[in-house]
Amino acid sequence: MTVTNMLRHISLKHIRHQKVRTAIALFGIALGVSSMTSIDIVNTSVIRSLEDSINRITGRAVLQVSGAESGFSEEMLERVQKIPGVEYAVPVIETNASLASGSERSFVVLGVDVLQDSNIRDYSVTDESSDIPDPLLFLARPDSILLTKEMAHREGIRIDQKLQVQTVQGLKNFTVRGLLEPDGPAKALGGDIAVMDVYAAQLAFGKEGRIDRIDVSILRGETLDSMKARIQAALPEGYNIDTPAGRSRQIENLMARFRKSMDLISFMALFVGMYLIYNTVSISVVQRRKEIGILRALGATQGQIIRLFLAETVVLSLLASILGVGLGLFFAKLSISAVAQTVSSMYGRSQVTDLAFTWYSMLKNIGIGIAASVIAAAFPARSSTQVAPVSAIRSLPYAMDGTVLNKAQKFFSAALITLAGIIILIYKTVGLASPIRNSMTTTLAMICLLLGISLAAPLFLKWFITLYRSFLASRLGASGRIAGLNIEKNLSRNAVAVAAVFFSISLSVSSSSMMNSARKGVMDYIDDIENSDIIITSGHPLATAGAATIPMPLGMRQELEAVPGVQSVDPFRKLFMNFSGKRVLLEAIDIVTWPKHNTCTIIDGKLMTRGQEEISVNETIADKLGVKAGGVMVLPTPNGPKSFVVTAIVLSYASDAGVIFMDMETYERHWNDHVADMFSVYVKPGNDIAAVRASIQDRFKGKRKMFVLPALEFRQEIKKMLDQSVVMNDAVNVLTLLIAGFGIIVTLLASVLERTREIGILRSIGMKRNQVSAVVLIESALIGMAGGLLGIVAGVITGWINLEGFFRLDFGASLSYHIHYPSIGSALLLSIGLSVLAGLYPAKRAAKTNIVEALSYE
Repeated sequence: MTVTNMLRHISLKHIRHQKVRTAIALFGIALGVSSMTSIDIVNTSVIRSLEDSINRITGRAVLQVSGAESGFSEEMLERVQKIPGVEYAVPVIETNASLASGSERSFVVLGVDVLQDSNIRDYSVTDESSDIPDPLLFLARPDSILLTKEMAHREGIRIDQKLQVQTVQGLKNFTVRGLLEPDGPAKALGGDIAVMDVYAAQLAFGKEGRIDRIDVSILRGETLDSMKARIQAALPEGYNIDTPAGRSRQIENLMARFRKSMDLISFMALFVGMYLIYNTVSISVVQRRKEIGILRALGATQGQIIRLFLAETVVLSLLASILGVGLGLFFAKLSISAVAQTVSSMYGRSQVTDLAFTWYSMLKNIGIGIAASVIAAAFPARSSTQVAPVSAIRSLPYAMDGTVLNKAQKFFSAALITLAGIIILIYKTVGLASPIRNSMTTTLAMICLLLGISLAAPLFLKWFITLYRSFLASRLGASGRIAGLNIEKNLSRNAVAVAAVFFSISLSVSSSSMMNSARKGVMDYIDDIENSDIIITSGHPLATAGAATIPMPLGMRQELEAVPGVQSVDPFRKLFMNFSGKRVLLEAIDIVTWPKHNTCTIIDGKLMTRGQEEISVNETIADKLGVKAGGVMVLPTPNGPKSFVVTAIVLSYASDAGVIFMDMETYERHWNDHVADMFSVYVKPGNDIAAVRASIQDRFKGKRKMFVLPALEFRQEIKKMLDQSVVMNDAVNVLTLLIAGFGIIVTLLASVLERTREIGILRSIGMKRNQVSAVVLIESALIGMAGGLLGIVAGVITGWINLEGFFRLDFGASLSYHIHYPSIGSALLLSIGLSVLAGLYPAKRAAKTNIVEALSYE
């Protein structure tokens, strides 16, 4: 008697008879696998899109020299070109622009050297009027611009058409001299790219004498490492020399926190699915006791019985995992645009056109689904051999819950909860620079806590049912009393359903409280630092919707202050720079006028003064680099390294990479950059904000395309972006709740089937159909309530742990934990409501039980 024969002749028959329960178990695992798959696909698609754009724009360049986003002196180009081993070194301007008419979508302008750039990048140009031997020579005319065919088709633009383009200097007229075929750079960023002569781009975008990047190709026989060292030695400190692949790795590292948090949530969804498999196999073992006894009597060994149940699980979980991969593709397609938009605004411009995945990733997720199912099935499969064949064949009563928790379960439950407490205690007491202070440590603590609580679920359910029977059962009549007895009689099995609900609710409450804390912290921070009446930018203020912001000249400040009704104007400049091998955010403000209207939360020290070699840093930089108020930091500037005194440690959630604040006058002096990303306008008391806004729009009409937004609308945009950033989080929360609901259905269906004879007896002595249904529905509500209460307690704790490991670690310890009380109330109602919904089908089935058939049921 082989396992294969038993699988074919016995298991298939059992599966056909239990179609509903089998389908539910399959779907539970499928949802868990789908969450992992969709996250894998979304992450891979975004990363590949960014990598593809970088590679296409950089062409044959193997090294890139860059500084801050404001650019650096073009004198550095000559230094690099003279370095031995350099084949070609070409300048690049890379900046944002937008059309004066048409969509508000921005595009990237690539300013290149018309004589040398073809050595690095390939361009294929369409020009219907002439044959151009060298497609780039015609760019010598300063008003010339090349667009991609895709962009021209989308915007209805033709060759030789005049265009108005929003630049740093305002609206400028350009002529479309040709269209780029979708190849090389023209295929990057979904076609949102244009090419100009580098010197024309410098004039149009306020970068006279500066370039953004140098793309370098090297001679054969030279190595990347040796060339990087030579270039580094020839340039002042603060310049970043990296490969194009290195740039994409930087973005991938920045996205690591997003990936880690999503991986954790998908793991939780799969874990809830494991409870469903555990419950399904446990029920199957109980219901097939007689079958198992007969097989044992015919010579089947204990090992063969265990392998039979595991083989069933492997086959079913394989089908479920394949289904999960398909669902994952579907979910990824639904969520990719929202995630890509969030990534574009936070990490780097991304235009995802296709879903990207690897077969390795798909097979890995299928393997994880099968492995998780087998692990979950192993324990009940082993218990199938604990019943003596004679007892099973005679259908003697099955020993239910002799004890609430066996000794091993008690030990592991207490040990895991204690271990979680120890890990958190160590985490909070070690220094900020300790390697223990990372998200993996807090994740381990959270997993230990959740596993420990889930092992104690039978004990909690016992207490819960005792309280229910003491205070509530009698008020619900016979149905209420029987429901309590039924749950207590099958305590271990019902505890598994409770644990599944507990995991789902704890995940929901945890993520809601964590995100509520982050959202409240960010919004409070915005309320402190942005109290203006009107916000002005030359692109979407949050760089969302494909409309990246375009800097404006600082001279606009005087023009804005001359508008009737304007009291004062604050300029704001932000850019990313390389510091100590990391990408940090530099923000420049007018330190004299800005504090008059806004509040800066100072953790330590005092604000810097105008024009001095002083800076302030946020907690992230202070914690990670050990910087204190009064210390000195050496920053890379376009003119070489400069020392700045750190006057204060301040609160800022502007970037998880760290934030450095500087006075605008100091910034202009060292960066030679005279532009602002945003102007905050304060209206004189008694003046109508809408009227002042209209006056500003009239003053710049035809000169500059601007977003002139009320500050309230700006805050709403920030809130929208925060809400959008958790779209995947919310989706996986819904999946785990669905899986938990399926677990309740499986548990109650098994309970109804096992009590068929009991239900028949109750019906024969006068119990009505609606009373039978009420018994099952009360049971489902009790399971949901118990799981919900346990999940709420665990969710509040794990929410705090998550905040420690994912947000405070990146944004600073001043981020306070705020329990999201609405989510607690809705979670409890949801757990009960979902459980009752899950109980409707089993209740209906129980109510339809035929009395005669039930009394003869064995």
